[in-house]
Amino acid sequence: MSKKSKKIIISLSVVVALIVIIVALSFTVFSLKKVEIDYRTSHKNITLSEKELVEGGDFSFGASVFFHGKNGYIEKIESLSPYIEVVNIETVFPSTFVVHIAERQEVYAFAYKNSTFITDQNLRILREEENFVSYRENAMLFEGGLIAENDYQVGDYLQIENFIDIYTSLFECNRTLTEQRALICSIELLSEYDENIKQTQVTAILKLFGGQTVQIKNATYGLKYKLNMFLSVYSNLYSLIGQEIASGGVWTEELIDSCTIIVNNFYNYTEHNETECYFNILP
Repeated sequence: MSKKSKKIIISLSVVVALIVIIVALSFTVFSLKKVEIDYRTSHKNITLSEKELVEGGDFSFGASVFFHGKNGYIEKIESLSPYIEVVNIETVFPSTFVVHIAERQEVYAFAYKNSTFITDQNLRILREEENFVSYRENAMLFEGGLIAENDYQVGDYLQIENFIDIYTSLFECNRTLTEQRALICSIELLSEYDENIKQTQVTAILKLFGGQTVQIKNATYGLKYKLNMFLSVYSNLYSLIGQEIASGGVWTEELIDSCTIIVNNFYNYTEHNETECYFNILP
């Protein structure tokens, strides 16, 4: 046997030995031995114990932490309760998984057939309620949007045509869910034909607990910036008392309590971008 052949055999033997060592370590030192649950939020609606969550995940204990299908575990854990959202499963070496869990929040209420579905912002059905009434502490009533026909069950996701997530855009404007619930009584989406651009646009109608109505025109474009403008206008509404109204008369508290705030974008897209918008206040 030539020296070259011997070197090749020795090199291959070293490589094989290293592979064997790595595999052996993977299934001994790096085998899954422990799964921990870490709550990122409060979890009052998640009644399962940590033991039940781990058992429901059906983890492959003893297998290498490098060779796990974590998405499968996530699906199994989330199927245990509609309120569970698995943020991620973290690998803590050498042999532990940490399941980070958040509780889904009750954001929207959708009337469907003879009941109301309470969902999170991603439209996952958290529970079903009869005779739902919108008030400042519960989910925001969503009256617009075409819900696809289906035999929906708790834990499913609603399929809604032209859905616009008002909550997330307001959250990006630094308004918490608690603040949004206290402000917005209902949300409705309307398709309106815009004569200026000869196109059908979506208008979001927000009915406020204060009595005012907000119209967000062309709501699929620059929504966050339009909502931010609405919030700024709303916070200064009552400073208008005593000032003249363009259509005649002066602003009174009663008129402001029932006024309509309209927010729209400029049509000249070459000079204005989605961050730029304007408002009107109508009695």
